[in-house]
Amino acid sequence: MTALEAEQRRSRRFGWSWLLLWATAGAALETAHGFKLGLYLDDEVARTMLRLGHAHGVGLSIVALLHGALGAPLFADRADGGRACGRLIRAAALLVPLGFALSALGHPESDPGIAIFLVPPGAACLLAALGWTALRAWRAP
Repeated sequence: MTALEAEQRRSRRFGWSWLLLWATAGAALETAHGFKLGLYLDDEVARTMLRLGHAHGVGLSIVALLHGALGAPLFADRADGGRACGRLIRAAALLVPLGFALSALGHPESDPGIAIFLVPPGAACLLAALGWTALRAWRAP
């Protein structure tokens, strides 16, 4: 298996697994809303953070899948086959949604919890990976 094929495999496995997890979380949030669960509906900060975690988790899972299908081949001439860029994307897909979702736990009255500090490094990883991929797209033959 080449480095590119290994990176595509990692991205597919991560992307589909993480997409399943966050889609399931979204279904759980919809169920809590549908059954009017006070634990979910009465805490606006927690509700917002959980929705943000779900939305970013689903979206970044799709970005990981796109990297495997369309982004990694742009790095085919590199020895790592795009693994370094893929690591940045997977780190972002872990840090950003978990930062939002975990900040719903044990938060002060009107602020998110301490886990919100995972979001900026995750966003930095994402922007670095997207910039790197965009640069490769412009330079690809």
